[in-house]
Amino acid sequence: MANTDQESAPLIANNDRPRDLAITITEHGLLEPVPECCIYKAPIRFREANEKVYTPQLISIGPVFHGNKNLALMERQKQRYYENFLRRTSVETSRKAASYIENNLERTCKCYDPQFGFELEASKFIKIISYDAVFIIELFLRTIGETYDDDFFRGELLRVELPTDLMLLENQLPFFVLKDLYNIAFPEPAKIFSFLDLACWYFDVNKDLSLDDKEIKHFTDLIRYQAQSSYPLNSLEGIHNMYSATMLHEAGVKFVGVKNHEVHIESTGFEGSKPEVRNSINNLLNVKFEKGVLELQVITVKYETETRFRNLMAFEQCHYPKEAYFCSYILLLDSLVNTSEDVDLLVKDGIIVNRLGSSGAVADMINNLAVGVVHSTMLYDQIGRNLNKYYHNCWNRTWTILKHVYFNDLWRGTATIAAFIVVILTLTQAVLAILDRAIPIK
Repeated sequence: MANTDQESAPLIANNDRPRDLAITITEHGLLEPVPECCIYKAPIRFREANEKVYTPQLISIGPVFHGNKNLALMERQKQRYYENFLRRTSVETSRKAASYIENNLERTCKCYDPQFGFELEASKFIKIISYDAVFIIELFLRTIGETYDDDFFRGELLRVELPTDLMLLENQLPFFVLKDLYNIAFPEPAKIFSFLDLACWYFDVNKDLSLDDKEIKHFTDLIRYQAQSSYPLNSLEGIHNMYSATMLHEAGVKFVGVKNHEVHIESTGFEGSKPEVRNSINNLLNVKFEKGVLELQVITVKYETETRFRNLMAFEQCHYPKEAYFCSYILLLDSLVNTSEDVDLLVKDGIIVNRLGSSGAVADMINNLAVGVVHSTMLYDQIGRNLNKYYHNCWNRTWTILKHVYFNDLWRGTATIAAFIVVILTLTQAVLAILDRAIPIK
């Protein structure tokens, strides 16, 4: 193996002059984010619910968790990928990449919430950005089969934990840094896929033409865009559904689960297997209620679901407070699920796929997700209004009870119809007998 210092030199040689990174401080001594800020420290109200979900378990990306001893093992993997990257790119390309990182240092720093409060020399910060960006680019390329098989991917647990860590709000690099460095390393027409193509493939995101026009902030933002790719129009009346799934079911509401579409990228040639993300995020906000039928996207609840959902919610609360669509969906889900019986019903109707095992655990997770939500766009107020109206319709509940008691299965339904026919015939016979006696015979 070549000497590490020599191989690392091309991207960091020009950055040997240490200097402190600047953060914005108000005149009162408070930390103040700038408009470019998009990587936030999760609010305390969210951390109090579950601190662990905002902390990476496997790898640090960016400066926030750099140096964490629990994540040290992956630093060797970063080094390996970095060395491989330098071997298959030219010296000129490496110099361009180093120049780009240094020239965009201030812009990159502004993306981080000043509340992190980290202080790093410029050379250290540039090294972190270089190694982490190269790792992600190499990871994505290896995932689609652009390079030889990598033993690094053989662990199934890693194939779940790694993509989860890479979408954590505090564990991000700005998307523009990754995209620009990828374009420097693989300029047109050498590359077949854009960096956005690779990211969508890795995170199981359906890429459509609208994504190309979006100013993606980072991976958390990318996944949020996909979740809200389709949703009902909102209004400002703020009416929420007041009844749980079992209560609505008793009133005659039918629940239907709609499966997400498989990831489709128009460019062909991906040969590798996708990591085990399967986040059930695609079009998740697309909810419909028509003619007594409530349609929701199928949601697979696994151990990592809470982590992914909470990070999306924290980002939305910090960056999109007036467009908190995902938080609105969580509030709707919370209104439907109060107990394990609600979970059992949604599992039976194909809306929830329970990988946690316990229905009570799923109910507890959903009920706790909404804790700390301050900003919520009234995305489902029309649906909530219609559900409440449907529940209060006495005929709906009466008819549901009749169906449950007398038409619960084929045999009971057949017996009910037969009994009804017998009653009608008996009444008819009685009426005819009365009429026969009442009308005198001429």
